[in-house]
Amino acid sequence: MSATHLPKAFSEAACAESGGRRNAPEDRGERVSIIIPALDEGPTLPRCLQSVIRQEFDGVMRLIVVDNGSTDDTVAIARSWIPRFEALGHKMVVLQTGRPNKCAALNMGDGAAAGDCRIYLDADTELSPNCVASVVAALCDGSGIGFCSPKMEVARGRSWVTRRYARVWTALPWVCGDVIGGGFYAVGAAGRRRWGEFPDLLSEDSFAQAQFRRDERRVIPGARFIVRLPEGFSDLVKVRARWITGNRQLSRMVNGEWGRAAFPLRNRLISILARPGLWFDLPLYLFVNACALSRVRKRQKLGTSVWERARPDPLDDSDQLALHH
Repeated sequence: MSATHLPKAFSEAACAESGGRRNAPEDRGERVSIIIPALDEGPTLPRCLQSVIRQEFDGVMRLIVVDNGSTDDTVAIARSWIPRFEALGHKMVVLQTGRPNKCAALNMGDGAAAGDCRIYLDADTELSPNCVASVVAALCDGSGIGFCSPKMEVARGRSWVTRRYARVWTALPWVCGDVIGGGFYAVGAAGRRRWGEFPDLLSEDSFAQAQFRRDERRVIPGARFIVRLPEGFSDLVKVRARWITGNRQLSRMVNGEWGRAAFPLRNRLISILARPGLWFDLPLYLFVNACALSRVRKRQKLGTSVWERARPDPLDDSDQLALHH
């Protein structure tokens, strides 16, 4: 499916009312704001937006794309989608921070948000059509859940190194058994009041996760979102080093049940050793982590700090994942 093609179901819904619009916003249900920080995400943003516009959600979505210093066509691409969202009765705004800082982008997006539920979404993530409705229902069902996400799936890597690393990483209990925050997380109004602005951290998603006890977090099994790990050894090491640095920053700020700290060491070891199919991939996983840790220590000695990320690759239709029901 191309990034500009709207599914038939949405085309029909868009014509449900005269003038080609869906029901007017004031006549529809829950409102939710979706905040997407974006830095040089031209190759990946269209697919993300396509998955958002396909959401089977009866309420009003307020989509806020915040560009934080892109040098490519991210802003132009984002703005080109505004008429499509408005044609379906949703709202979309595109903001710019002027500097490459994700937390600044999130804070700017929060300032433009409205409604009781808030979703923080990475620009290279794709959603199944029921994601928004599922997380809004979970946050509003009175169960005490304050922090949730759909079930995370990792796209098949093009590099064999990425594929083998992913097999171990996705089996870790704090990855497969918790809302890790990476790619997608959602909070209700009461949950969002637990902190003010996002502090200037590398692991802002773990910071948000740390505001909630383990029993206040829920993975929604009936909905899915797709993330992509960095391709190849070099990018894996760079990004893993950033994760390590970010978690160290956060550990100096907060305590609580976040990340792997929410799972006892014994349970972590058992979860891996109980799966012989992962033993072949475990040495590579540990080697990537060791190289990342060495990179972090070297930067600490030099007194340097650099935001490291994998560059997004252009995606073609062969990469499209089946996210339909």
